[in-house]
Amino acid sequence: MDTELHEQRNERRRIKVIDCATQLFQSKGVREVTMDDIAGALRISKRTLYQMFRGKEELVLACVKAGIEADQRRRLEIETDTTDALERLFRNIECKLIDLRNLHPDYAKDIRRYASVRTFLAVCHEDLIDKFRKILQLGCAQGTIRPDIHFEQTTYGLLYLVDGVGESGQFADFSVLDFIFNVLLVYVRGCATDKGRASIDEFIKKHHF
Repeated sequence: MDTELHEQRNERRRIKVIDCATQLFQSKGVREVTMDDIAGALRISKRTLYQMFRGKEELVLACVKAGIEADQRRRLEIETDTTDALERLFRNIECKLIDLRNLHPDYAKDIRRYASVRTFLAVCHEDLIDKFRKILQLGCAQGTIRPDIHFEQTTYGLLYLVDGVGESGQFADFSVLDFIFNVLLVYVRGCATDKGRASIDEFIKKHHF
């Protein structure tokens, strides 16, 4: 029993470290944040920090994994909340854009300096491509997405738009809703059937663009 309580306490401490490090990495940039900074923010010794994480790369990877797990939980919540493919698509993209807007401009580049993070993200990216492709295929089955598009290429293009604007640091010039209305909805409208375009128009009215 004591061992179980000890493990639970250690896990809570680990989560607290990951949450703090994530906030610092995302707001200041990974390269600007040291292990000393993280230990200081948590009011723990650097030795204690290194007992939990062998180095900065291991901590960065843990933060990235925690973020991906949160994204996956959010996608499941959206899937549970609606069966409409376009609604799922727009809500997922909106959440991703809001996350990207709050990131330091160098964050995406910084985390890819670590080999373990690059390997992990490559696997996750393929999973994300698969998830978004299935949303488009569901839209096709529902009659809102054209059946003649190349689903994989269309999905890659869609995610490239989203990731590209986040990594370019251009968010200061426009809002998330502006980007959805002026870029993403234009892209998706080109993939949509007449029924899909009507759904997009309803989405625009609903969100007061």
